[in-house]
Amino acid sequence: MRGRKLVFSLYHEASEQNGYGMKGAMDVKLVICTVIFAYCLAHGFARCSKYGQRSPKACGRTLTAYRGEVKSPGYPHAYPPAVRDVDRVCTWIIAVPEGRGVKITMPRYNLNYDSKEDQYDELQIFSDGACNDKVSSYLGNDTETTVIHVPTNMACVRFVRRASENIGHNGFTLSYEVISATGECGANQTVLLVTSDEGYIYSPGYPSSSYPQGLDCTWLIQTDPEQIITVTFLDFQLSYTTSCDYATDFVQIGNNNDTYDFKYCASNKPERFESSGNQVWLSFQTGRWTNKGFWLKYQTLGRPLAADPMNSGLSRSGGAAGTDNGLTGEAPSDAGKRTSSTGEQPKSRASKLQSPFLALSLMLFTLCFQYVYL
Repeated sequence: MRGRKLVFSLYHEASEQNGYGMKGAMDVKLVICTVIFAYCLAHGFARCSKYGQRSPKACGRTLTAYRGEVKSPGYPHAYPPAVRDVDRVCTWIIAVPEGRGVKITMPRYNLNYDSKEDQYDELQIFSDGACNDKVSSYLGNDTETTVIHVPTNMACVRFVRRASENIGHNGFTLSYEVISATGECGANQTVLLVTSDEGYIYSPGYPSSSYPQGLDCTWLIQTDPEQIITVTFLDFQLSYTTSCDYATDFVQIGNNNDTYDFKYCASNKPERFESSGNQVWLSFQTGRWTNKGFWLKYQTLGRPLAADPMNSGLSRSGGAAGTDNGLTGEAPSDAGKRTSSTGEQPKSRASKLQSPFLALSLMLFTLCFQYVYL
């Protein structure tokens, strides 16, 4: 009996000591879990803060598709002012194959003007990849649709932010499409046949150099029998003369090549021409003088334009249709791709990082408590 009491007493003492040990171990585990949780949470917020303060990337890129869009940062919301000097100029380069032109359509624009600092934001369009040959420049705002024509296969869209703040000005959005363009000359009584629904024709050398001497060029723009053709001269600069009757450099245009309807010379831009049938004849002759030349846009009317004008090409009379510079079918489109936003990018990255780190910290804290009470 006395032995049983001794064993029970020893067991009870050992149990109490073991209980105190388990309780101490649980306290240690709880402290460790709290430290881990605090570290994870602090590290997560530090990472978020770091990305929130990171300088944004400059906007702009190179576009090579047949169609695409360009938008100011943050559009349709108000665009942020440039924080760094490198962000003050956003440049988009449109680079397409040779033998093409670029038509840019801008439905509206709303640019900031800071009257206090006499600073204004500006949208510039250039007809070269180096952004040197300026076509047009836009300030303030306008709700009318603007169409900008670029005769070459390279165009530059530049957005300059000078104002230090911007409230309510959402910038601009524009779309571009590639259309046919030719500066070839049907010399030596050879007619250059043009069959695309829309495109540009310009004199040899335009716009980078003067046209050569002694040219005798003829173009025939032809479409389907139920359609007509309109011709609009966008630029016209021939050598000076007092009368077109004695001019050595001149352009003739008409419905047939036997008797042209109009003859133009010097720098008097021709009126818009509309054909009576499905053909337009164009002749360009030069003598011993030179100048910049001309540039025109033609377009067929009578039915909706083809979805992809790239499928039609140029060919010389008497031969098969010419090649399309190795381009067939529909090319990928840049439409819908978002440009980099100097105001929204850091915020979005921070929010993406904050949520996973917080969730991970809570998960670790839960696992720690499960480990403590197991």
